[in-house]
This record gives sequence, C-alpha cells and structure tokens, in this order.
Amino acid sequence: MQLRIVFLLIFFLMQINIVFALDSFSEQNTSYTNTSSNNPDNSIEDKENYINRTRSLMGTYATISLSSKYNDQISSAFDLIKSIENSLSTYDPNATLAKLNKNHKVPYDDFLAESIKLSKSYYVETDGFFDITIGSISKKLYHFGEEKTYSPSKEELKKAHLNIEGIHIDQISIQSDEDIIIDLGGMGKGYAVDKTTSYLKEQNITKGIIALSGDIQCLDTCTVYLQSPYSPQTFAKITSKDKYLSISTSGPYRRYATIPEEHHLINPKTALQGNDFVSVSLITTGNNAKIDAYATAISVMPKEKAIAFLKNLDEIGFILVDAQSSIIYGKLDKFVNIEFLDYKDTATMEIISKNKKTKTNIDRSFIHPDTNNPKMIRP
Repeated sequence: MQLRIVFLLIFFLMQINIVFALDSFSEQNTSYTNTSSNNPDNSIEDKENYINRTRSLMGTYATISLSSKYNDQISSAFDLIKSIENSLSTYDPNATLAKLNKNHKVPYDDFLAESIKLSKSYYVETDGFFDITIGSISKKLYHFGEEKTYSPSKEELKKAHLNIEGIHIDQISIQSDEDIIIDLGGMGKGYAVDKTTSYLKEQNITKGIIALSGDIQCLDTCTVYLQSPYSPQTFAKITSKDKYLSISTSGPYRRYATIPEEHHLINPKTALQGNDFVSVSLITTGNNAKIDAYATAISVMPKEKAIAFLKNLDEIGFILVDAQSSIIYGKLDKFVNIEFLDYKDTATMEIISKNKKTKTNIDRSFIHPDTNNPKMIRP
C-alpha cells in the first residue's frame, strides 16, 4: 500500500501529522498528533509503524520520518547533518566556515568546498542574486544569528565588500580575501537535505521525509500544506505525483535585526532587503540545494525579474505570494496537484525580535494570500 504522510510546511516551524518519537527536543513551537485512518488527509496507509524524530541542528529543527525499523539509520542521518553543520556553521566558532571567516584560510573540507562550488554556480545561474559573500552584510554588519543584532548605517552598507571571486579552493586549502565573509544560510539546509537523502538511498530506504525548516524532501509521495505568512492557517495543499519531491520555502518575516523591515533576505546588488515577496515556495525533484539557493535569490529579486527567471526554468515549479498578498504560481503539473484553501481567522503576524524576549501579535494591514484569485503563469 502507498505511504501517505501529511506535512505542514511553514517558515522555521513545522507540524507533522505522523506517529512520533522525540530524539532530543528543546522548547519549540511545534505540535504533533497521531494520524487517523478515518481521514485520508491525515493517515499513513501502510502496515509499518512510522516514527518521527527531531533534533536541533543547523540553527533549526531537523526532522526525519521513517519506518521504526530504521531507527539506527535515523541516528546516523542526524550524525551526518551534524557533520555538515560542523563544516558550514558560522555560529559555532569551531566550525570550518567560522574559522575561514575569521582566519581566511582553512584546510580543505569536503562539505564546505562542495557547498562553495555549488554556490558559485548558483551565483551565475541567478545573475548574482544569490551571493554567499552576503555574509559581509548579514553576518558582519547585522550579526544575524547572534544574541544581539544591529542596524548598520547606510554608509556601512555601502562600504560592505561582496565578491564571490574572492573565495579560492585548491586540493589543500580553502581561502577567502581578507574583507570577505561567507554566509551559506541560503543553501546549507537544502544541501544537508540532499546529503541525507543520498545516504538513505544508499541504505535502500524508499519511504519517509527529511525536513530542515522550510527545506523538505519526500522519499515517497506526500501531502504538504503551505502556511499563510501572517497566521498559523494554511493557504494551499499540495500532493506529490512522484517520489523524491523537493520543496524549499523562503520568506522575509519572523527573522529580523532591530525592526521588522530589517529582515534577513538582502539583495546583494543593492545591500537592501527584498520587499516584493512575502513567500517563495519552489518545487522540483531531488535537488534541495539548488531550489534553496534559488528561493533565496527570488526573494530579493524585483518581481518582474523573478517571474522571468522562473519562466525560463524547465524543472522547477513555483508558488509565490507577493507583497500585496496575490498568489502567483506555475509549472506545478509535473510535480504536484494543488488546492487553494479558505481561511477562518484574521491575518496577524507574530513578531519575534532577537533583542526582545517578548512576543506580540501585531494586527496591522496583513492580508492572507488571496486564494480566491490565484494567477497561473504559463511558460
């Protein structure tokens, strides 16, 4: 029988409706419920017992859902993700990338070298809108991911030096120019999902889900709900048509420096935040690193540029929500069936600042994505 797993995809938070076992679980805003076989949208139609384990890794919650007989493989997969974190993290001072950003030279590291090489190709493919040297702004000036964040001046932003050609790799070492800071946050989670999927394939595991925040890969068919940027309600249900569905979602809210306008998605060409989209979801088969990077790039592109870019991509479907809450989608037929949903409550957004311990629901002029008038973009 076909395995059916229902998965709720949101930015930075996840709700997964399957039988679960917690591996290590610090406080988080995540809820789990057992599935019910009476509801086809919340069921696992399989004789095997599936478990869901979650660990705090790569600055988010990594969740792996597999048959309980693969419990050891889940542990090994978490170890793999931890190894990738040890290479790509900018938060851990002992991580290879953190050392590179500090000393500008480190011994060759397989994960870091591969991530940088992929990122250089994504830089070219996105016309420079994906640039990992954005760390010279996101890390050096805003200090995203640290306990205290800052609001840089216009002059500081203007002087920030970005140059992807300032990163050099040979068989012995990885080096960067003195004024270059690298931030792999725009593709690292997708890269980890791909590596984890490859490992599970090697173990002949063909059913389950791997998820790091908004980056998900379904080994078998699955159902995913996309959440409104402004409340816990969902605005779209997508059901995969084939195996190895890759999904990556990016959005500017919930993570900012000192004011909400200073969110973490920054256009490397202007040093300013991207404001044309509040939600970008990309869908393809078996390539989370690429769509993670592409989603980051599209989030900071001008709207017309982003749509033109997507229209030229043959193997990627998309669901966008622009700043006016209009839904724009296209090229989904190959990958998923989509159903747009209704809402019950008013749109509000939970604001969480790194410099404040309080949370507030701010009821401004937020409008849910307009599911009554989604616009399909054809190639």
